Amino acid sequence: MISYILDHPEVVAAFLSAVATGIAAWAAWKGPLAAARAAEDLRRSNDDIYERRRLKMWVFSTLMQERAYIASIDAVRALNLIDVVFRDATEVREAWANLFLAYATDSTVPRHVQEERLRLLLREMALDLGIADSLRGDDLGRVYYPQAIEEEERLRQMERKVALSRIQSQLNPTANTVVDSPAPVVWPPRPE
Repeated sequence: MISYILDHPEVVAAFLSAVATGIAAWAAWKGPLAAARAAEDLRRSNDDIYERRRLKMWVFSTLMQERAYIASIDAVRALNLIDVVFRDATEVREAWANLFLAYATDSTVPRHVQEERLRLLLREMALDLGIADSLRGDDLGRVYYPQAIEEEERLRQMERKVALSRIQSQLNPTANTVVDSPAPVVWPPRPE
């Protein structure tokens, strides 16, 4: 058999050509599938990166908008999302932890320190987003909060306190006690 192959090299060439054709057919079948899979993986990765950046930008822009009154509902929601949205940004989460401690109800941290920590948090977020090079500390601290809006917020707080005290007085345990009443009258009266 070896002598036949040596005498007829065209058989070897035909065999190798058949193998090459088979490999080419396999590559033609598998190549587009692999390319499609790679393209889908890239698209999914790109979507994930875009969505992460969009959420980070939403949290940052919400806090920038609400920094004059950080106790607003939107600001509180944004603050509570920091640990999730900025999970890969240690500096942002550290700045948030320091601000959170300053906002604790039993905290004696002065107001100006709380504001400084908020500006530091905003600065760290801007660094993580890649927009800090165009922002200065003054930019983060400059807040427009007209007196009319401040008075409106104060009025809302006062109304809430009045309503809360009214409800609490209605639910006061001393207001719900039963007053001793005289002995019940039996009807009809007993015969004598």
